[in-house]
Amino acid sequence: MRISDTQFSQMMLQSLQTNNAGLGKVMQQMATGDRLIKLSDDPMASIQLLNLDREGAAINQYQRNIANVKTTLSSQEVHLDSVNESLKSMRELVLWGANGTLTDEDRQGMITELESLRDSVQSSFNSQDEEGHYLFSGTKTDTPAISDAGGGVYSLDGNSDKRVVTVAKGVTMESNTTAQDILDLGGGDNVLNQIDRLIVEFQNPSPNFQTEVGASLDAIDNTLGNVLGAMTEIGGRHNNLDLMDGAHSENKLFVDKVTSDVSALDYGEASVRLSNYMAALQATQASYMQINDLSLFDRI
Repeated sequence: MRISDTQFSQMMLQSLQTNNAGLGKVMQQMATGDRLIKLSDDPMASIQLLNLDREGAAINQYQRNIANVKTTLSSQEVHLDSVNESLKSMRELVLWGANGTLTDEDRQGMITELESLRDSVQSSFNSQDEEGHYLFSGTKTDTPAISDAGGGVYSLDGNSDKRVVTVAKGVTMESNTTAQDILDLGGGDNVLNQIDRLIVEFQNPSPNFQTEVGASLDAIDNTLGNVLGAMTEIGGRHNNLDLMDGAHSENKLFVDKVTSDVSALDYGEASVRLSNYMAALQATQASYMQINDLSLFDRI
């Protein structure tokens, strides 16, 4: 079978294109370090890489969620610690003022300090995060947890709902505690209202003085217990989050290792292919030039 010059030129051109494409691919692989340039290079490995990428992205999201929850819990813990100190100072003042031997000056100083501590507790529970969300209002994050209606009436305006965040596959964590959980004494009453009632008694003692003192100590003690319980629970959540974050970090290392094993280029093998393609190109070009230079007289 005779091969025409046109057929020969097409064969040489196809060979050059094939080798050029192979050379370009191996050079791109060596530049990026990835052996898979497109999905069709290795469909099974490409599917595996897509799954690994999704798993890695999920782990990253879980770790971001954990970091956000820890930040929120830490902020709440700081404010609860402040509330704890304020309540303990209140308790000391109530005990000091209960003996009935205070001078008018002592009584006025104690009232002023009780009012300051009451306002400090309210301010702590109405604290906000950097985005302006109220920390202790449950899911009503745009509403202050405590409002002062005046006349010694403090109401809890948030709710007791928990903000739940996914921190691992199938695992959620409550990211908040609420003012209602800590301050609600039942019947709509709370320690701030009770302290205001006691302040009124200190200003103008009545036969109910000792009753209000006892009620105030009970309210403070109950609230202190709730605060300490909430702080203990926050500490437990921190520990659980640290454990999960550590597990995620280990899983991420494993995912990265498998991803590298699947996608990483074998530079030794790639170097051999590079040399082969370059040699093939040179041979094809040399052959084409030699044969193309032949004339009819050379063939006689």
